[in-house]
Amino acid sequence: MDFLKYSKIYFAIATLLVVASLFSLFYFGLKLGIDFEGGSSLSIEYKTERLDTAKIREALNQVKDIGSFEIQPTGKLGAIIKISNKDISSETYNSIISELKKTGNFEESSAGIETISPLIGKELKQKTIIVVIVSLLAMLLYIAFAFKNVSKPVTSFQYGFSSTLMLFHDIIVPLGVLAFLGAQLTIPVVTALLTIVGYCINNTVVVFDRIRENLLKNRGMSYEDIVNKSLNEIITRCINTSLTVLFALGALYYFFANEESLKYFTLTAGIGVFIGIFSSVFLASPLLVYWLKYKEKSK
Repeated sequence: MDFLKYSKIYFAIATLLVVASLFSLFYFGLKLGIDFEGGSSLSIEYKTERLDTAKIREALNQVKDIGSFEIQPTGKLGAIIKISNKDISSETYNSIISELKKTGNFEESSAGIETISPLIGKELKQKTIIVVIVSLLAMLLYIAFAFKNVSKPVTSFQYGFSSTLMLFHDIIVPLGVLAFLGAQLTIPVVTALLTIVGYCINNTVVVFDRIRENLLKNRGMSYEDIVNKSLNEIITRCINTSLTVLFALGALYYFFANEESLKYFTLTAGIGVFIGIFSSVFLASPLLVYWLKYKEKSK
């Protein structure tokens, strides 16, 4: 299969995905969860069996002035309700308890509410940004170092830059989807994004490593032919590995679709893995070929 023959189409698709995702982010906005913005956290416990979170959500939607909230199951019988409203009045609190009583055998004495300080949220936000930036820089340096002795004509920096650019593509698309769905950016979602970074860079390294091997074995071939040969050799492995992960994430999403934190974790990771297959195979290496051609023409 000639992967490079349709590379312009791949780049056009990638550009459209990124533009659409950026539009979604700017138009719909990405809401920050109370992990970052602060709010109130209400812990509850049921006496016999925890109900479906959808029923808890339906009950809480009847409460006025509660604002946005998310439900996180804990243990077998408990749940934590994170509410964006930082100041829960006694009237609103009583309404919440009253509605929760209607959902089943609710243990009222187990209810406890605490405020999540905006200062803690701000600190988490700053640390998250630092973690993401450090992760991306570490990936760039790692690729550049790992391929420092790679045969010409492409430098190790170009390998590193191409892989880092693909990571931007792999992260921005899931964020655009989350913004479109009106989901909140929470710690589990950030964890999913960092998981995508690690997984997608692994796929890209596998492809680049095969290119390096073929450069040493086939010195008479052009770089374009070597890239195409490498992609044909590695595509089945990349797809099979990614499908295995997607099957696991699909099962998690199906069984935990009503649990807010796991739902968006699996959705974000799933989109990232799927997009990662596309970028690792159809974008990263063809980009190196185009870069080389541009370099040769400019001489």
